[in-house]
Amino acid sequence: MGQPLIDTHCHLNDPAFDSTLPDVVERAREAGVRGFVVPAYDRVSLKRTADLSSLYPSAIFPAYGVHPWYAGDNINYDILLSYLRRQNTVALGEIGLDFTPDAPPEPTQIEILTRQLSLARELNLPILLHCRNAHDSLYQILKGYWGGIQGVMHSFSGSYEFMQRFIDLGFFISFSGSVTRKTARKYHRNAQAVPLDRLLIETDAPSIATESTVASAVEPRHCVEVARKIAELRGIPFEDVGTGAAENARRLFHLP
Repeated sequence: MGQPLIDTHCHLNDPAFDSTLPDVVERAREAGVRGFVVPAYDRVSLKRTADLSSLYPSAIFPAYGVHPWYAGDNINYDILLSYLRRQNTVALGEIGLDFTPDAPPEPTQIEILTRQLSLARELNLPILLHCRNAHDSLYQILKGYWGGIQGVMHSFSGSYEFMQRFIDLGFFISFSGSVTRKTARKYHRNAQAVPLDRLLIETDAPSIATESTVASAVEPRHCVEVARKIAELRGIPFEDVGTGAAENARRLFHLP
């Protein structure tokens, strides 16, 4: 295999990994996954993420932000800013829009998203974007920041047409275990069409299942399964996908 893979979005800060993290990291390393971008998502996870990056400074790369599910919480932006200004912060996230029925009101989400986008532009940090049922709204907002912000559409679930629009804005497209499923034709088409220099891979562990593994059992080592499926879909060597995605991650997040 080429250079080690990088899981560009995994929640090793989830309490589900509390008792297993050393083994999870070791299994990932044995599989060829040596880097992990770990995004915070709410007030509590900020410190958890920072603590993990101190435990694994050469492997866990922290990002800090407020997920749209927590847009209704009392957010202290001074505290968030104190984490974002840390020297080892690689991104602002996980942020975005989620217009599913149980999510906070859309105006509340948009207000918090735009405030965090302004922080990202001010601090020159890339962003990790969550988007469900809100691709057009998110696109319209991001157009206003064109040229001022880079980032990634994490575990992209939109159409081919929206994928092209986000790429035109300069964003990367990340694929998770969803692309490994036999019936996921929309994901397959996107994985075949995305330019190799805009491709990232991730697991979103422990939230998204692969063809072989239920969501709760997914770990960063399953990046290998994601990369192998994309290589199969594109008809190119696995090493080309893994090396290309790792180089993209290093470039976007300024990783060592």
